Amino acid sequence: MKWQTVQDSLHTMMFGSSTRHVADLGLATLSLSLVAALATALVLSWAYSMFYGSRATGSNSHRAFPLISIATAAIFICVQFSLPLSLGLLGSLSIVRFRTPIKEPEEIGFIMLVIASALCCASFNVAFLLVILATTFVALLLLRWQPAFLCPRSGAGTLVIRCSTAQYQAALPNLIKLIDSHLTKPAFDSLSTQGGDCVLTWSFKRVTPMQSSQLEQAIKQEVPDATLGLYYSGHANG
Repeated sequence: MKWQTVQDSLHTMMFGSSTRHVADLGLATLSLSLVAALATALVLSWAYSMFYGSRATGSNSHRAFPLISIATAAIFICVQFSLPLSLGLLGSLSIVRFRTPIKEPEEIGFIMLVIASALCCASFNVAFLLVILATTFVALLLLRWQPAFLCPRSGAGTLVIRCSTAQYQAALPNLIKLIDSHLTKPAFDSLSTQGGDCVLTWSFKRVTPMQSSQLEQAIKQEVPDATLGLYYSGHANG
């Protein structure tokens, strides 16, 4: 009988069970789910720092992952035993407004992963939790190794040339040759004219500081009065 009880408890912790069975597990076992939620949040926080910590534009939301995970697991443990309590909590949370900006799209994904993992811990569905974590790390590794395949972009940089319409018409063939020889996979994006001036933009995949300097000098020789703007980010795909 004791061995059957142990088997039932292990099955509940791995694959979840009915609400009544979870309630009967006791305070120690329920507290274990909070510890599991905390451990999972720390793993996800480490993953965020490892794969996206080099970016300086985020809001460092990974620092809140442990608290979000514990709070989500605790709320779910409490409300799953009482339907009126869950409905009342839903109504009270509807007035909460979050003012912290989400500056990077991956932050939303990680927050959703933290919540999903916490729900798995609260419902003792460890097997599905392991599947979520394994799938997450596979996706992160694919994003790290093959960013161009999973996140195609038209270009990592932009070249803007402003000059007179007469100079543009006379120098366009040579400009195209210069741009093709100095930039990686350039693509002509737009042309706008106003009065006697025109603005041309190209997108491109990659450029080195030496190539950009040489391109600027070559364009200045070809179109002396042109104004150049070259914008490039090496992290556009990663």
